[in-house]
Amino acid sequence: MKSIGRLVILVKDYDEAIEFYRDKLGFEVFVDINSEPHRFVHLRLPGQPDVGIWLLKASSEHQKSQVGQQTAGQPCAVLYTDNLQEDYRELSERGVIFNSKPKVESNAEYAHFLDLYGNEFVLVELKQ
Repeated sequence: MKSIGRLVILVKDYDEAIEFYRDKLGFEVFVDINSEPHRFVHLRLPGQPDVGIWLLKASSEHQKSQVGQQTAGQPCAVLYTDNLQEDYRELSERGVIFNSKPKVESNAEYAHFLDLYGNEFVLVELKQ
């Protein structure tokens, strides 16, 4: 193995998920191919071209029941920042819901937030 390419997130609707991840979290769409009956949507953070999120629309009833719960209440990803306080403020202003205020433990400051479906992410600033 060489590297991680995509984290798969089940979604209810491609366009509403794109809007959330792009407009609220700052991801960019770098693949959006609509090849009926499938649509391929890949997002990434600017400056990190090799790792991203693959949005996958839930199709079966079982998949639909797992949207927002695919990690059984545990975080589905950790995102790093150089300034947690600034990102916390900006994301909050954009309507991102945080589970708690930022916390400091040993060499990191972190805060948990939810996407539009309830998937939990951890935003972390590592202290030197």
